[in-house]
Amino acid sequence: MSSTTTMVDVNIPRFNQTLVALLTGVGFVLDVPALIAFTFAVLAISVIGGPRLAPFTRLYTGLIRPRLRPDGPTEFEPAAPPRFAQVLGTGFLGLATVFLYAGATTVGWTLVLVVTALATLAA
Repeated sequence: MSSTTTMVDVNIPRFNQTLVALLTGVGFVLDVPALIAFTFAVLAISVIGGPRLAPFTRLYTGLIRPRLRPDGPTEFEPAAPPRFAQVLGTGFLGLATVFLYAGATTVGWTLVLVVTALATLAA
C-alpha cells in the first residue's frame, strides 16, 4: 500500500452499508419504491459530493462516533473498495428505481435484493 492511499474509519462503510441494507430491505418488504428512490438519492449525493456531503457519513461522524469513541477512530481501511461498492450500489439502485416506477417491478425488486444482500454482507 502506498503512502498516498486514502484511508477511512472502518466503521463508516459498515454504518453506511447497514443503513442501505435496512432501507432497501424495508422498502422491499413493505413494497415502497419511494424508499428505494430515497436510498438511491442519498448514495448519489455521496458519490457525487464525496464524504463531506455524504448524508450517512455525516450522520455517523456527527452523531454516532462521538458517543462511541469521542477521541476519534482507531481502525482504518483503504477507502477505494467501499467507494467502489458505493458506486455500484448507486448504479443498481438507480436502475431499480427506474424499473420500479416504469412498472417492471420484478426486475426492479431483483436489483434491490441484490443490493440488499451485498450491503448486508459488507456490513
